[in-house]
Formats: sequence, structure tokens, C-alpha cells
Amino acid sequence: MTMRVDRRKVNDAKTILAGMGLTPRTAIDVFLARVISQKAIPFPLAMADSEYALTEYGATAEELAGFDRRLNRVVAAEKKRGTIRSVSGIASLRE
Repeated sequence: MTMRVDRRKVNDAKTILAGMGLTPRTAIDVFLARVISQKAIPFPLAMADSEYALTEYGATAEELAGFDRRLNRVVAAEKKRGTIRSVSGIASLRE
């Protein structure tokens, strides 16, 4: 396989991989082996929720914290009313 990769990324990765006792080629072989064994990319490709909120909606960290507090209050009220309950395993789903 031949591919073009940003030279700066390769150099930065070489330093990190060397500290792990790996070469870029070995790291790519490990990556491909994991893709084959898991039949998927072996790490999430999604953005963090906070990064998505900032990118998509321009939400600040303070706005996200406020949203989290409001959401926690709503969930607590719903739990109190019994419309939401905690699940700790399969057995609690059967109750």
C-alpha cells in the first residue's frame, strides 16, 4: 500500500511511537489488525458533545454547563414522579 501523509504528522507520530517501541509501519499494521478483528475502526470517530455544541450552535462552556444543570433538574423531577427509573442491569428491567 502506498499513501501520502502530512510530513509533520508523520514526524510527530514517530516521536510518540518511538516512545512506545513502535515504528509508523508497525502502528499501521496494528491498526489494520484491529480493524480486521473488530470489523470496525477501533476508536470512536464522533466529536465530543461539547465540541459539537460549540461547532454547530456556537454554545459556550457556560451555556453547556447551564444546560446540564437544567437537564439534571428535569431528570431528578421525572425520577421523583416515577416516570424515569434507574436501571442497574437486566434484572431491574424485568421489574
